[in-house]
Amino acid sequence: MTNLILSTYTPEELTGIIHKAIREVVKDIQPQNSTQPSETLLTRRETADKLKISLVTLNDWTKRGIIQSYLIGGRVLYKDSEIEASLHKTQTVKY
Repeated sequence: MTNLILSTYTPEELTGIIHKAIREVVKDIQPQNSTQPSETLLTRRETADKLKISLVTLNDWTKRGIIQSYLIGGRVLYKDSEIEASLHKTQTVKY
């Protein structure tokens, strides 16, 4: 048989106990170290400088699909991680 203990709490004490329990549960649910780096967006000029190419070449590579671009607020931006990945990706071209 289980023991039953009855206690009298004021509404404020009961609210405090419930808040404390909820905080502990939420803390367990949330990731401890959310150290995902935020995605860095580069402008056309920054991307061209990083790749050491001209803006015309960057535009050509974007049209060919070699590099993925994003149109945000009327500006063409590139993700830094995708630029790094595209440097390591090789494509075979038939002539």
